[in-house]
Amino acid sequence: MIRIETSQIGENGYSVAGEEPGDLLDLARDPVARPDGPIRYELTVEAAGTELVVRGWAEAPLQIRCSRCAQFFSTTARVSSFLHAYESAEHPEFLDVSDDVREDLLLEIPAFPLCQAGCKGLCARCGQDLNEGVCGCAPPEGGPSPWSALDGWMATPGSWPPPGGPGRGPK
Repeated sequence: MIRIETSQIGENGYSVAGEEPGDLLDLARDPVARPDGPIRYELTVEAAGTELVVRGWAEAPLQIRCSRCAQFFSTTARVSSFLHAYESAEHPEFLDVSDDVREDLLLEIPAFPLCQAGCKGLCARCGQDLNEGVCGCAPPEGGPSPWSALDGWMATPGSWPPPGGPGRGPK
């Protein structure tokens, strides 16, 4: 829990730094991401009128599942510009910023994470990790792809794909 004692805030603010367990991210049941160490942070709190302004940074090492090959890889979620304001009257003794740090870190996890830019993913037929080598699947047979009608088509505003393309009958 990242709690700041509000009585410590002086004219120049109050700085806190530390580590919290990665469990703060609440990723125990998440199939894509899991904590891989403690959350580190440095925050400064300043009184601004009736508000307490908290700014700083936070980072958390993670293991994330690649969206192409499904293997876990290490990365770090970083929030370099943490900035939140809180009503000081609502926090007379302690200000708990744990939920906001957690939320900001979770927003830094990519929607489609890749272990490397050139990840080849998995074979759609046998599931072989193509980063480890080619699979033994034969190339598809049975004529041209349903998408082959679009191979030579150059899109221009208002144009339509050639007749006989996927899902379209002759005009």
